[in-house]
Amino acid sequence: MLEYYNAVKSPLRKAQTHYKIVPKIVPAGKCVLFRITPLYEKLRFNGDYTITLYPVMQNGQKKEISLNIVPESDGSLKFSAEIGDEQEYNVFLRKHVDDKYEDVEIFNIYALNEDLYSLRPYRGDMHLHSYDSDGRDDPLYVVSSYRRVGFDFMALTDHRNYAPSVKAKAFYNKYPIDMALYHGEEVHPPENAVHMVNFGGSFSVNALIESDKDKYYAEVKEIMKTVTDYPDPSAENEIYMYASCKWVFEKIREGGGISIFCHPYWRVWNGYYISDRLTDYILKKKDFTAYELIGGYHKFEFDSNELQIAKYADIRAQGYKLPIVGVSDSHGCDTGELMNWFGTIVFARSSSLEDIKQAITDLKSVAYETVKDEMPRVHGEFRYVAYAFYLLREVFPIHDLYCSAEGALMYRLSVGDESVVPALDALKGTCERYLDEIFGKTDI
Repeated sequence: MLEYYNAVKSPLRKAQTHYKIVPKIVPAGKCVLFRITPLYEKLRFNGDYTITLYPVMQNGQKKEISLNIVPESDGSLKFSAEIGDEQEYNVFLRKHVDDKYEDVEIFNIYALNEDLYSLRPYRGDMHLHSYDSDGRDDPLYVVSSYRRVGFDFMALTDHRNYAPSVKAKAFYNKYPIDMALYHGEEVHPPENAVHMVNFGGSFSVNALIESDKDKYYAEVKEIMKTVTDYPDPSAENEIYMYASCKWVFEKIREGGGISIFCHPYWRVWNGYYISDRLTDYILKKKDFTAYELIGGYHKFEFDSNELQIAKYADIRAQGYKLPIVGVSDSHGCDTGELMNWFGTIVFARSSSLEDIKQAITDLKSVAYETVKDEMPRVHGEFRYVAYAFYLLREVFPIHDLYCSAEGALMYRLSVGDESVVPALDALKGTCERYLDEIFGKTDI
């Protein structure tokens, strides 16, 4: 299980586990006070040191800053530096020994312009399953497992089944946990092959269809009459599927949810499960909230994700802006595949549904891949991709260790052990306090 303990699935570095530099994320263009604290007695600083900050995106432009410093009385190092443009900075710490400087450690900080500095990063999965559809595990076990590996928000989205997400949210919200849980379902309208996710909606769209199919068909038929620009007017089945999707997306919106257009290049039988022409039309009409840029494909299916990325690039080149998410589409937590391979990072004011939705709609989200035994990959707008790589390497690993403690206690709750409630209460707010420290919102 070692590979599950952080998003990158690689060993934590000594600079993260044995030292602490705060803040790590700072406002660009300002003078910032930093402190580097050894976390163990033997590492206390003594003697003379130099700190050198190198801007990663301006390498070779002579933008580095060097400072000579001596330790504080508590064995930490405190220094101020004028931080430049938005980007990552390497912080080299060296000690003066015998008329030369020896390397001690390398730290990393990130400077952000105010619009992004005012937001927080949250990691989530918006498309996954339990054994209440075709998954392997109980809904309560799925939720605790996702918290254990560091997810901040999620919803169960079982096929045609809204109830498991309601059950899981109602159960865990009785207790003092920090994970944000939402209702969800994967929507499958009749005679429509397209898969769609209802994330956070206040009612079940599947149940709405089942309760009055005649009304559903009548309303979809009315939408079909408005489709006058489909590339092939004779493709009535595709026009119906588009109109059905539009109907679903509208209902999810009415319920306050996030509508997701799922895995268009999922290959089944003799080809992709829907036509490229229909995919192209749905993407350009953009009736949904988010495009599932990265879906939960096994390694033998990774060409499907590559096609979804290529389609995204083509659509953007034509002038369309697409909000994006990444999802695992996981059907089991202990298979060693899909779960924690893919996900979404949103840059939002909080992990509330409205703030997540706003971030995605404003294109402030990335789809990421942290596949076992592979280097992480991140997709989206360049600015957010660069920042997300830093977060996956420098911030989420410790964050995920904190989450693992809560997730382990949530598992015990799921099997009836309420003796852990005081421990959960003691942990409450841990990740938020960690981010406050990272962002320099606490005294140093």
